[in-house]
Amino acid sequence: MWQPPHENSLKINVDGAWKPRTTEGGVSVFVRDSKGKFVASCATKLTNVFSAPQVEALAARTDHWGRFYYIRRTANGVAHRLACFALHIGGSLYWFEEPPDFISDILYEDCNS
Repeated sequence: MWQPPHENSLKINVDGAWKPRTTEGGVSVFVRDSKGKFVASCATKLTNVFSAPQVEALAARTDHWGRFYYIRRTANGVAHRLACFALHIGGSLYWFEEPPDFISDILYEDCNS
């Protein structure tokens, strides 16, 4: 189950997906506020990646994160679905203010469980 961040904070979930036969990966970033409200997300396709851990590391690579926590996929369903979606696009897609329709069921479950 998704857990909100501290009040007046944002929570950023990232995930990666990998297709070994094609050496393609998908990464996602999903941002919510302390009330669970959608803020922003993105999905990006990667090429020439050679392992699932490599994709995960690329998804999390930045100097601006505050803290890292491992979250099981069962509590990170939105980011995982976006990462899998990224495997089927030709670059990057970004959403602001309104989430993509294909994750609305997971968002609803997260906020009501």
